[in-house]
Amino acid sequence: RKLSSAHTVSKQTKYTRETHIMYYQITGELKRLKKDQIPQNDFFAALLTPQEWEEQKEALGYPKQAGQEYTKIHSCKAEVYSKYIFGAILCPDKEHLLKYAYELVYYMNEKSIVIIDDGTLASRILCRIVQKYQHQEITPELFLYGFLQWFIKDDIQLLETFEKKLFSLEETALSGKIHNLMPDLLLCRRELTRLSCYYQQLEDMARELEENEKGYFDEKRLNYIHLLGDRAGRLFDSARQLTEYCQTLREVYQAEIDHRQNRHMQFLTVITSIFFPLTLITGWYGMNFTNIPEIHSPWGYLIIILVSLSIIAGEVIYFKKKKIL
Repeated sequence: RKLSSAHTVSKQTKYTRETHIMYYQITGELKRLKKDQIPQNDFFAALLTPQEWEEQKEALGYPKQAGQEYTKIHSCKAEVYSKYIFGAILCPDKEHLLKYAYELVYYMNEKSIVIIDDGTLASRILCRIVQKYQHQEITPELFLYGFLQWFIKDDIQLLETFEKKLFSLEETALSGKIHNLMPDLLLCRRELTRLSCYYQQLEDMARELEENEKGYFDEKRLNYIHLLGDRAGRLFDSARQLTEYCQTLREVYQAEIDHRQNRHMQFLTVITSIFFPLTLITGWYGMNFTNIPEIHSPWGYLIIILVSLSIIAGEVIYFKKKKIL
């Protein structure tokens, strides 16, 4: 199910799978099972809709109260209860990171892993897992690893895309073209922050599973769960570094803004300095004294104009030599 951050159903939720339980053998050979082929002693996986889960959970060995945890899913997590493990996944849509998220939950006990999803996402993932592991021996640990790692399988390329975009923004900032830089930079930062939280939650979930408090996993094969946590941790570190890079670019942007303001202020200061002597001359010749030189001369006005222009020209030449103007 694809949900918005406010848990509003998106346009893709109309594509729901047919309502029937899907079982998979996950010891030995990974394959799809019919309902009458469910092993009694071997570990198996099941894919159910929420309605099917409510109907079948007790038959699958889960207590009646199981299921109350996923009424509101706000993050990825794993919680250990007395008779089962509850897990939740809230995976942001990689094309619309701030708008939509895929939401599903899973339960695990000593005999099964039950995935609950009312859309088509989980079934598509399981089909790909069957294709990937059909020629090797499957275990519950490998199955869970294959299922959970699907949610981060292409995220290295996603972060590389962000990195290239930030490099481009940096080049734009250094070239002085910063008109539309801040909106793009803030959007990248918000999306990377969303990804950072997501990867950190996945890492915490993997570490919780790795503790193996209930003993559902084989200690010799816990390296699969450990590998999942390591991958999520590396992605979290990369996303956090890119978020810090956004902050650096923001400082570059602010420095460029300050530099431009300083240049404008310097220009205005120079202009003020150039015309200040003219203000002084105007003040002198505006005084009401009868003996001011050249005040009665027919050439006085022209002389003052030439003197003023000479002063301006001299100051412009001086400021240019000092590289102030």
